[in-house]
Amino acid sequence: MVNRSSSDPNVGYPRIVLTPKLRAPSLRPEQLVRPRLLGLLEGTSDCKLTLISAPAGYGKTTLLTQWRDTEQVGLPFAWVSLDEQDNDPVRLWRHVVEALHQVTPSGDFAADIIGEMGVAGQRLGEITLPMLINELAGLPQQVILVLDDYQFITEGDCHDSVAFFVDHLPDNIHLILSSRSDPQLPLGRLRARGEMNEIRTEQLAFSEEEAATLLNERMGLDIDPDDLLLLMKRTEGWPAGIYLASLSLQHREDKHAFIASFGGSSRYVVDLLGEEVLASLSEEKREFLLRTSVLRIMTGPLCDAVAGSEGSSRLLRELARSNLFVVPLDEGGEWYRYHHLFSDLLLYELKSDRPELVPVLHGRASSWCEGVGLFEPAIRHAIAAADYERTALLIARYWYVYLLAGRTVTVERWLDALPEDHVHTDVALILVKAWIAAMYGWREERARYLALVEGSSYEGRLPDGTASVQSGVATIRAVFAFGGVQSILEAARQAAELDPEQTSPQAALVRLGLGQGSYLSGDLPGARLAAEGALPLIRADQPLLRIAVLVLLSFVAAEEGHLEEAESLASEACALADKHALQDIPQAAQAYIALGRVLAERGNLADAQVALEKGLSVRLRFPAISPWPTLLGLLALAPVHRARGERAEARAVLAQARAVLEPFADDAGIFPELLERQERKLRTNYQRNGHLNGELTMRELAVLKLLVGESSTRQMAQILYVAPSTVRTQVKSIYRKLGVSSRKDAVEETHVRGLI
Repeated sequence: MVNRSSSDPNVGYPRIVLTPKLRAPSLRPEQLVRPRLLGLLEGTSDCKLTLISAPAGYGKTTLLTQWRDTEQVGLPFAWVSLDEQDNDPVRLWRHVVEALHQVTPSGDFAADIIGEMGVAGQRLGEITLPMLINELAGLPQQVILVLDDYQFITEGDCHDSVAFFVDHLPDNIHLILSSRSDPQLPLGRLRARGEMNEIRTEQLAFSEEEAATLLNERMGLDIDPDDLLLLMKRTEGWPAGIYLASLSLQHREDKHAFIASFGGSSRYVVDLLGEEVLASLSEEKREFLLRTSVLRIMTGPLCDAVAGSEGSSRLLRELARSNLFVVPLDEGGEWYRYHHLFSDLLLYELKSDRPELVPVLHGRASSWCEGVGLFEPAIRHAIAAADYERTALLIARYWYVYLLAGRTVTVERWLDALPEDHVHTDVALILVKAWIAAMYGWREERARYLALVEGSSYEGRLPDGTASVQSGVATIRAVFAFGGVQSILEAARQAAELDPEQTSPQAALVRLGLGQGSYLSGDLPGARLAAEGALPLIRADQPLLRIAVLVLLSFVAAEEGHLEEAESLASEACALADKHALQDIPQAAQAYIALGRVLAERGNLADAQVALEKGLSVRLRFPAISPWPTLLGLLALAPVHRARGERAEARAVLAQARAVLEPFADDAGIFPELLERQERKLRTNYQRNGHLNGELTMRELAVLKLLVGESSTRQMAQILYVAPSTVRTQVKSIYRKLGVSSRKDAVEETHVRGLI
């Protein structure tokens, strides 16, 4: 096993939304306006989707940028420039929502869904996307949404979410996809329905007239008609090829000879022109371009670090002004990127001439990105450098931040980039995989990874700050609570003993585990003490953890009879889940179970059933996660069905609860008693026709109304202007007439019989 030195990094919030991606590139004077293509974009609002599909260098982005700036459009454009990292559904839709938010007139647009998205891999189509679609439908104006470079999206979950979005797109929204290849969407169906406008390679290719305008009028090259026809034949109207040729032609005396030799496959053309263009630059610029070709997006300080030079900000501005290869990503001129084709060209040149330099440059980029808190690109560059030791260390340091931000798919992708043997011999990474398995409820993987780390000889703190391997394992067992009640409590106590410091990155998790174990064991004061100790330790970027603690406190307050407090806590947890789009995460779905339990206690049966079924529908999809919140939901739903006269449904729910409980029968804490109580109530043949064992008096009805609330005996006596002993006598009479023995049962019977 690898025994890596420990560290206590300053783990920051992951910068998921990159605002430069939400701006269209700036136009340059050299770019040719193409009226015939702009005409193809007019009237696109009649369709749901416009697809612009063509290989690299066909001017797709330029066309959309020019159309956006035409006076005829006059509509707000929400723009997202995609990259490979947007294969994560959470990241993809965070950028889309933020782009739409920036162009809508109301500052409140999508306020409840901006923030952390759910764990990737969960279905967005159930709640998050419908919420977004509904908000879009309510906008007072039309909006155009552009997803540029859609070819970077390859994951099925991302395609499914976009397909759902297109299918339900409101009439006031028009989606434009710009891609080098046809996306995996139901294009045939959209085409058959007349809901898609298409612009393809043959339309984007330069006409002879457009090429002449660029070369002769804009560039002043004075190319004769025969040479122009030859160049058109060589390039087949490929705009990037024609433009690259024009750069070389500026320095050619014999233009005919150059055009005559211009040809070959597209890769050959790119290589040849790259050689010509790079050769015309100063040594400083050429070296800068080659060294920074490993970067996807660039800023001056990053380029300084990678290129090993100074003045990169100035050089980037000069390059951006001089040609189209360097594209500004913001109005302030801080961030840039290379044209994709030119980037490929530079990197090809670098790998051909100095392959040994490539990993060195990626390593420098990785170090710089980590230093400024850009952990995701830091890991990506470490992977590109094939520096697996550094990659493993970065993942082991920062995985926790991304997992709590809903970026589980991203963490999995990082792990998949490492050689399998490397992962399975690194204790810190095995523990990360155990966390992911526990979160998804993958029983076999969870058991295998936990067994591996428990059998290791690793000593000391882990790179993420966890006190020890034993502490990490105990925390997983306590927090995810997939074992028996007593084993959960023992794991929680062990975690608290091994990692007692409040400054530990997992301090709140340890206290959550301790609180859960105490609650499941019936120790309400201990559960409350632990949960209340956890709340101040939770960071703002940890909504999943806050939801779990709020839910635990709601459960405790409800058991203590503090229904108003319990409802407030559960409502706050639900609001967090809704705000951060975490509704489909099983660890967050228990918020709706907590709310449903309180609503049922207060007699709001219809809303209680909705909330309980909402939470249970998510959790029951993951049978190997913790059974205990699921059981609480089922045991709350059964009496709701019974109270509404749905006895068959109540029996089915209790049978489901017994099946969930069966594997834990020997270590199930409070649950066997709770289940038997519900089954006993269902078997009891209470009269449900409104007849009582004696009619309630007017005074008893007045007391009964107060019983349903939270007033104490003394408070009820003060309200009714009688002695407390009188209230107690009337309560006993009410219990006898209702056939119950407790206040809780009296409240339930009151709602069942409709007495109030």
